[in-house]
Amino acid sequence: MNKRVLWKKIKRRGNILWDNANECARSEQDLFYLDSDGELTNMYFGSMPNTYFFEGIPPYYSYSALIPVGDKKNPFEFMYYRFDEDEGQGDGWISTEVMFPLKWQTEKEFLQKVIKEMSC
Repeated sequence: MNKRVLWKKIKRRGNILWDNANECARSEQDLFYLDSDGELTNMYFGSMPNTYFFEGIPPYYSYSALIPVGDKKNPFEFMYYRFDEDEGQGDGWISTEVMFPLKWQTEKEFLQKVIKEMSC
């Protein structure tokens, strides 16, 4: 499959998650700076996407879905958000490459599975 066709498929599928995702950690929200005492301020830091916990990874961090940010020349580039659960604040966006992204579950598929399990 050529890179242009692959990029179109990746964009259409949307955000992807590692297969070992096992629960939602935090919902999408706005983030604010902390003062020197560790109290929240009203100074806006940025926004954070949904983050998830993963089997086999200690819950010091939670990670967002991988968001496709590549292009037709490099369809394997993704970004994800890391949230420091110990500090209670985001560590920001991290860029990475994902090989075989069409084999990964989508965030939408994972959330549908979670909602289905919760309704039982």
